[in-house]
Amino acid sequence: MSVIVLVSPLAKRIPIIEYAAYAGIDAGALRCMEQGIPMVFALGDFDTAKDGSLPEIETQTECLKLPSHKDETDMESAFLEARRRGYDKIILYGVLQGRFDHTMANLYLLLYRDPSIVLMDECNRVQVLDEGTYRIEKRYTYLSFLALEDCCISEKGVAYPVDHKMITTSDILTVSNEIVSGKATITIHKGRVLMIESEDPR
Repeated sequence: MSVIVLVSPLAKRIPIIEYAAYAGIDAGALRCMEQGIPMVFALGDFDTAKDGSLPEIETQTECLKLPSHKDETDMESAFLEARRRGYDKIILYGVLQGRFDHTMANLYLLLYRDPSIVLMDECNRVQVLDEGTYRIEKRYTYLSFLALEDCCISEKGVAYPVDHKMITTSDILTVSNEIVSGKATITIHKGRVLMIESEDPR
């Protein structure tokens, strides 16, 4: 499986994911350069990149310059470019903080463009789970689920286990659980959920 990490300008500590490619989105290219992370491309209108930085970015990677007036956000354009290049798994990194409209736009990419996308930043990881059983490693302090439609869920290996619990899109019962050992077993018997792994901000 080919993986690409699309790095937002708001990214701080970019994780090194084995075998993943990286692309810098607008000033996210500078974040990659600061950490010495090679990029397969940089993309954006570069309105958040500091003055005079575009020539420097162009010395490091292929640079796809977008107009400032356009229908897609820089991140959506980068997602489409990654899909065009054939990447199987796309991680949007540094996209869950800052401007709320951009955060929601990135969430909409996950919910309405491609449910295999993963949204991440230093304190959060968000993805969609379909029906099935999943073994979730304890990577974050908190583990939460929000129903995207009427769902039936079981959680084992957590502080607050549930067994065939029905949840709707208005329920928040399954928020702020914790994995009590190394892994939890999560079964989605019916429906789809948003899984949120999170930490308190440092």
